[in-house]
Order: sequence, then structure tokens, then C-alpha cells
Amino acid sequence: MAAAPATAPPSPKLPLKLLIDKERNRVVFAEADKGFVDILFSFLTLPMGSIIRLLGKKTGVGSMDRLYESVAKFDERCFQTPACRSMLLNPRSAAEIRCKGLALELDEESEPWIYYRCLSSRCGCAVSSVFGARCPCGGTTEAPILALGWQGCEESEKGFVREAVNFIVSDNLVVRPASIGASLALINDLGVDDGNVLEKKTVHLSREEILNLLKRALVSKIPLTDVFLQELHTTDSAEKLPTKNIIQANEKLKTSRDNNKKINLKLFLSKDTDKVVYAEAGKELVDLLFSFLTLPLGSIIKLLGMHSSLGCIDNLYESIELLSSPDYIISNECKEMLSSPKLAPFFGLEKQLLQVEEDFPQTIKSCACKTCFSFSSATRCLHGHNVSFCNLMNPKLQNSGQEVGGGYVRGMGWYLITDEMEVSPLSPITSVHIINKLMVPISGLEEVTASLGEAEALDLLRACLISDEVLSDVFSPYLLKLLQQNWLGCFPCKSYK
Repeated sequence: MAAAPATAPPSPKLPLKLLIDKERNRVVFAEADKGFVDILFSFLTLPMGSIIRLLGKKTGVGSMDRLYESVAKFDERCFQTPACRSMLLNPRSAAEIRCKGLALELDEESEPWIYYRCLSSRCGCAVSSVFGARCPCGGTTEAPILALGWQGCEESEKGFVREAVNFIVSDNLVVRPASIGASLALINDLGVDDGNVLEKKTVHLSREEILNLLKRALVSKIPLTDVFLQELHTTDSAEKLPTKNIIQANEKLKTSRDNNKKINLKLFLSKDTDKVVYAEAGKELVDLLFSFLTLPLGSIIKLLGMHSSLGCIDNLYESIELLSSPDYIISNECKEMLSSPKLAPFFGLEKQLLQVEEDFPQTIKSCACKTCFSFSSATRCLHGHNVSFCNLMNPKLQNSGQEVGGGYVRGMGWYLITDEMEVSPLSPITSVHIINKLMVPISGLEEVTASLGEAEALDLLRACLISDEVLSDVFSPYLLKLLQQNWLGCFPCKSYK
């Protein structure tokens, strides 16, 4: 008799206690321990590109999904190296080692201990954290290897908050230490006078429900209620902010701008609709836009001064200060990982307009058997072979160098960027197709030249998060006129007749 096929082990479940207002069908708050809170805070360490991938390119976050799709469709010949596309579609997190081993595995594809070496025997010990990086011998890093002894992190406490501490999490993701006073305040905030309308409910979360919670946290003010009590609605999604709010944000940054860091572009505007039809720009703007996918969520919130309009992620970020006591967060290093998440090594740009720090690459050692690598001070690997220092390469560089910086796309000409953040190599035929699709008369197009600094880069980032008309929101004719008068120096070039 044939043996029965082996069944997959059941997926782990994470218990969570909820206090529910039955009358309003609302979650008042959740009572949680380290497991759930660590997962919530790990959201802040995820790069935006990883979030889009995990949510199946359906985040509902402005134009970010289309920007991600543009990378996926981008002509491979336009990237600096074969690894650049992978870096953007699967960006690594500088905090991934601390997020490995949480109560539920959020990103099953993340393997912080896996590195890659070239299969060629001539390449020495050049390795990369990214599959497909260019090797000095001309090959690419494709053979997976195991990194050992990551500064003792394998044995250290995982996550961000301490064990044996209880927390309460409000419906809008404010995390506080558990206390009777905080609980009563949340009940009073909902206007609940009759305790009989409150009931306790325990749910058991799967990975899918956690990802659903991440998705709702990006667009909703009541994600716990959305996920656990009712059908999802889109009426509470992040509202599109008026352009004047972006102008006000820029006013605060006038004095801090570096005039040497400017990116030039051409805008083609419809005089009838006051909308940007598309833009033409060089590699620097495309690198900037694509780099938005590599930014950790927490760094985006910090850049935008906790005014991101991303659901209730700002509340989650602000909770870090509520738990700043060493009684709650494991260490200052953990707090820094959440409040100022860094880019993973080699994910920064040469012309970095946005002030996000890049993590330092680890010092790495290789063994003679080339099957494992070490980050520790050990002189021998697990197999007893001697270890020696080797090079961790920057996957963006064509010369296999170790210096930081570099861009993702080649400076081979101009690129076309639509209002909805579809990016492609410049094609006159494509531009005509866009004009026809929008039913814009060719005689109604006006070409305008503009330049970007730090403040405008922040505008673009914010508009990508909340809008599906990014260029129009940031570069409408009204805004261009205002910026020309104040501080940008934009000027009209010509009109098409």
C-alpha cells in the first residue's frame, strides 16, 4: 500500500486579544505582547519595494505600484548592471537580521545570511549581497553561500521590544505600555459609557492576516477594525492633498537647500487642463524616482516630518517615542533602527538628494571551501578551513568596485516619465501615444524647463505616496509660476503650434 503523501506543517498562528465595541462594530484596542508589537514595528524597517512585492503590487499607495511596475518592465539594457533591477524589486533591509525569527515570518524571501559568489574559480573571494552582481572576472555572483557569525546576532534577542511586557494597540496603531488609565482613555475616546457593549475576542493571526493589516495600515485610519470586524472599504483611504500643502512644506526648506545638487528636467504641460502630460529627464531623476522603492517606510515618515498621509503609519512611528524608555525597547540601537532606518549597504545614490543614511557594509571573511563566509573574528570556518578577508562588491557598479554610490540606470539619453509614474526610455512614438490617450491637442502643449533640489525631491516622494497625478501635483503651472518667483528659476521654453 502506497504511503500517504506528506502534509505540510500547519502555518504558525499568533494570538491577539481584542476589546470590541459591539454597538459600533469597532475595535477599541488590542492587548498584545512582544510578538505582535515586534511585527508592527518591523513594518517601519521594510523598504517600499519590499512592501509592494509582499502585497502583490496592490498597495493602493498613490503611484508607487506603477513605479514598481515600471522597474519590472524597464529595458534591461538601460540598467547599469544586471543586479540593479533585483535591487529595486527586492530591496534589502538594513534591519533584516533583527527581523528574522519574529513570531510570524513576514518576508519569506528575505535571507539575511545568504550571500552570493561567482562560480568562476578565477574570481578569488569577491561576494555580493545581491544575486547577479558583476564579478571582477566578468562573471556574475550566482552561487549562494552562508554567512556565519554576524557579530553574534544569531544568539541576540530578536525584534525590538522587551519580553514580558504587555502593550495596548489602538485601532489607529498607537502603541502604548499596557495600563488601566490608557485603556479607559481609549474607551472614553469612543464615547462608550455602558460597559455591556464591550466584549473580549481572541483572534489567531496568520501571515496573510498580518500582510492584510500592513495593507490597511497604509491607507486606513482603523486597520484593526478593517481586518478583524468588517468588510474592507476604500472610503477611509488617504486623501489626495491639495498642492498648496506641498508648497507650504517646501517653504520650510528654502534655507537648507544645496544649490549644487540640482536635477534638470523638461515638462510638457496641457494649457487647457493645467496638467503635466509627461516629463523628459536624464538618469538622475529616474534614479531618484526608482530609489523611492529602496527607502524603508520609517525613513519616509521621518523625511516627511510624520505628515505622510499614509493611513495611520505616522501613529505607529510616533509610538517609538512613547516607548523610548529602556524598559520597553531593547536598546538604543533598536530605537535608531525604527526611528531612523538606514538604507542597506550599497543602496544609496551618488547624487543623494534625500537625507537617508546608508548602512556600512560588513567586514566579511571567506573560507577555503567557498561554501560559507564569516562576519565574526574567528580564524576558521565551521568546516575547519582558514578564513581570510574578501571584498563585498557594490552591485550597481560596472567595474565591480567597493565604493558606495552609483546609480541604477545608465546615462544613455533621456527618459520619459508620465504623470502617473510610468517610466521608460524616451520614445517619440510613445509620447505621441500618451498625448492621444489623454486627448490633448498638440497645439495645446507647452514645454517648460524646471530643476529639482532637496525640497522638490520630498514633494515628489510625498506625491508618489498620495496621488495618481504626481507631476501635475508638484509641477502644475500655478506652482511653476510660484517657484519661478520665489526660488526655483523655472522658465517657459516654447509652445508647440
